[in-house]
Amino acid sequence: MGRPAAAIPDFEYSDAMRGKAAAGLVWDAAALDRFIADPESLVPGTRMTTPPLRDDQERADLIAYLTLAGPYGH
Repeated sequence: MGRPAAAIPDFEYSDAMRGKAAAGLVWDAAALDRFIADPESLVPGTRMTTPPLRDDQERADLIAYLTLAGPYGH
């Protein structure tokens, strides 16, 4: 939560994700919800290898966990 997209140094992000980062994408609850539900809808051309998580409650639970983990997962 709160981390700009494509911000981890030396990670091989897709061109699509780097483009979204350059456009200012920051991972907040709304962006994460949209991305986890349907990665292609937020970042067309992403190389996301995890299948979309379509269940609303499962996404809410995952986002709540990430929020509790604190900024940048620390």
